Amino acid sequence: MPDQPRDGDEARKSKRAAGAVRDQATAKRVFGDPLELDGVKIIPVAAVRRCGRQEGTEESGKGCGCSCNSARPVGLVVIRDGQVSWTPTLDLNRVILAAAGVLGLLIFLRRR
Repeated sequence: MPDQPRDGDEARKSKRAAGAVRDQATAKRVFGDPLELDGVKIIPVAAVRRCGRQEGTEESGKGCGCSCNSARPVGLVVIRDGQVSWTPTLDLNRVILAAAGVLGLLIFLRRR
């Protein structure tokens, strides 16, 4: 009689396969589809972050759900005449937030 895989082995294999698919999807979101304009190849790059994850089993009825994922553009990889260069993007929201923080700190220190 051949050995039957245990339920735990099947669950582990299933979880590993799901993780591989999830990693591939995340990598696809980090590097966008390349664009070609006038012989210059441009690849958009983003920072991807997963905030949390809840797992359950079918018996518990909770299932599996992700609490949030976020992606923000960070730059472009530009390939021109065999030369590769990096062009960062300006995140205006971060600049404004940093300026507001510095301004708040200056006001706080001035009032002391």
